[in-house]
Amino acid sequence: MLYIEKKSPPREMVRKVSEIKSSPGWKAIKDGNTSAIRSEFDNLPKDTIRESLLEEQHYLCAYCMRKIQNSGQSTSIEHWFPLSKNKDQALDYRNMLAVCDGGENWKGSGKKILCCDACKADEVKLNISPLNKQQMDKIAYGKDGFIHTNPYDKKMEEDLRDILRLNGLWKKGEFVADTSTELIKGRKDTYQLYENFVKRLGEEGKCTSSSIKKIIDKIQNAEHRPEYAGVLLYFFNKKYQSLVKRGL
Repeated sequence: MLYIEKKSPPREMVRKVSEIKSSPGWKAIKDGNTSAIRSEFDNLPKDTIRESLLEEQHYLCAYCMRKIQNSGQSTSIEHWFPLSKNKDQALDYRNMLAVCDGGENWKGSGKKILCCDACKADEVKLNISPLNKQQMDKIAYGKDGFIHTNPYDKKMEEDLRDILRLNGLWKKGEFVADTSTELIKGRKDTYQLYENFVKRLGEEGKCTSSSIKKIIDKIQNAEHRPEYAGVLLYFFNKKYQSLVKRGL
């Protein structure tokens, strides 16, 4: 997961939200009337909203960091605070994230092991939020492809493992299988890419703090960040800090 800095909502959305909120029908809807709230939410310009969300997320899923695009079939508009619990937040751009299908469109054999929004119940309120920079600064990765928190945060860890299933399927405290979208394998492969890249830099005598900083800046500023960019940034930042301490 990566910190997401929200921007202003698209003007087209602002106009439509104002129109909806001024209508008698909207004012008559009670919190908890999920079908009525969703019906109004569905009137929003979703293609425009998705594109705006994708731009601020650098075209990565807000939860798992897989690549996503502006397609209603493969990318959903997620309400971080459940749509059913507060009707005003259902129309609040700051409460919206772009997320992948979580494996819903997976065509492989066997049982689907979903992740992200696809395995999170609609009524569940997350503790972890990619809009919370302090929380995102706690996100860490292992060479084995697993995501965790450092320092340890029990509520965040429960969301990562049990609600969003970003560490695959677990039963009775034991790992069972990767997600259908192979998140653990994807993060592990990304670490291997990082390791091979740093090794080549070292062999060429170019593994310095300044060269690593340029790579970090390039990833952060890219319009389309590489898949699992958080893994790359985590390990490149660790390498950068190590080189700075050594005066290299």
